[in-house]
Amino acid sequence: MKRHTVSALHGCDLVGTLWGSSGAALALRQALATALHRPPEALWLTGAGRGALHAFVRATQRQPDDEALLPGYTCVVVPNVFLHVGVSVRYVDIAAEGVNPSPDAWAQAITPRTRWVVWPHNFGVPSAGIAALRARFPQVLFIEDAAHAWGSCHADGSPVGTHGHAAFFSFEYSKCLTTGLGGALLVNEPALRPAVAEALAPQHALSLKTQVKVLMTLAYHLMLATWPSTLASGLTALLRAPSRALGLVAATRPAELSGQAQPDYLQALPDCLARLALPQLARMPQVLALRRQQARHYTEALAGSPWLTPLGAAEPATLLRFPLRVAHPAQREALHAGLRALDIEPGIWFDDVVHPAGSLRHGYTEGDCPNGERLARCIVNLPLGLHARLSQRQWQGLRRLAQTPPEITG
Repeated sequence: MKRHTVSALHGCDLVGTLWGSSGAALALRQALATALHRPPEALWLTGAGRGALHAFVRATQRQPDDEALLPGYTCVVVPNVFLHVGVSVRYVDIAAEGVNPSPDAWAQAITPRTRWVVWPHNFGVPSAGIAALRARFPQVLFIEDAAHAWGSCHADGSPVGTHGHAAFFSFEYSKCLTTGLGGALLVNEPALRPAVAEALAPQHALSLKTQVKVLMTLAYHLMLATWPSTLASGLTALLRAPSRALGLVAATRPAELSGQAQPDYLQALPDCLARLALPQLARMPQVLALRRQQARHYTEALAGSPWLTPLGAAEPATLLRFPLRVAHPAQREALHAGLRALDIEPGIWFDDVVHPAGSLRHGYTEGDCPNGERLARCIVNLPLGLHARLSQRQWQGLRRLAQTPPEITG
């Protein structure tokens, strides 16, 4: 099965975590900062992307009535950060034919109370226009949500994450660069760095138990991505119940999705998991080139489809997943079935304005973002990366599927 997870990971990377000198986290910090054309002191490693966002918000909070503007198409961990620091939020709808809000939509939503704008690059699709809004609204801090966008670039070639006051990245299992859990905070504005350093001073490493669970979960995802489907499916069925019962697979707790439990935002990325990222970074130019090639092939395969609309971006953007929209929500399950028949895993990000569906929607009222709600009912994404290379048979099947819309009943 061609899958979305561990898309730049090799089995030897996992083996490499078992030994090595200390200092991998420092080396990774230097390497990430260099890739973003920033000094090491501008970047901090965190135990998750949400920890990076949380640190920046805490470091820059001023007034009790500060508010944040969020995209009306996001992951629950983003609004939950503001929930846990006691900040009210409002949502800004995405463009009708896109995956991110437009600069005009942000501008119309900003008020004197607005302290932060969380500016997304969903699926790695760059959202331009921060510089003009920074000049127009100097009191607002623009935080780039680059969780999907490691390696993606704007039209001028500048890396995503370098235009706002700050940016946070995620290195979770399904991201372009993965450490299982982990993230980074980039602070582009030097004057803000001392406060951020103070906010992150109490950081502590992930527990050894959590590190073991992360490595086991990565091994599991790598198995699913590289083994023959029948073998992987059989082993999954055999291991699913005991692994969950024993807590051997890392996952977001339901209590966190509901907002009832607060994650440990001060976890730091340990050397063990940082070692995973270094070999991936070394091969990242080839991986990003492959992703762009795969995105071009998807665009070609879907050309002229009467029911599937690609939502990607032109190069030098590099996508995390290839997003597309079905013409009608009733067609989505048929597309899922058709993709599975081709041994291609259909992705469902984001299945709600606040993903995943059923999570707490902090500050959101149904109907606030009709474009986001509409896209959530129609979105499907296709896998990219090392473990998503399609065979000729799969490409041919995808082209046939794109030209054969299912009947809409009911």
